[in-house]
Amino acid sequence: MSLSLTVLFFFLLISTVSMAQRNVWCVANSDATDEQLQATIDWCCSDSGGFRDCTPIQPGGVCYEPNTLRDHASFVMNLYYQNEGSTKAQCNFSGTGTEVHDDPSHGPCIYVHY
Repeated sequence: MSLSLTVLFFFLLISTVSMAQRNVWCVANSDATDEQLQATIDWCCSDSGGFRDCTPIQPGGVCYEPNTLRDHASFVMNLYYQNEGSTKAQCNFSGTGTEVHDDPSHGPCIYVHY
């Protein structure tokens, strides 16, 4: 293989790995209780949690449906996670969060990722 093809292959490999690492979201895990999920929503939407924009999960918001604690918590958990560095520590939420590689966005409700 020529040097130019080797260099091209290397850069393609690096860019593919970089893109794969960016496609990570934080959502509520299946073991989280309703109480834990509500506490997470309350904290993420408060001054203490950085007052994320929680209007999308309010009635009439683009992420209000489905109207479940798990979906609403997942949305605000991901906002926190993405804005605070996207590390496992930012997705812990007292053991109620989990990182996923499948985009949880649905319809007009877009889960950001950076």
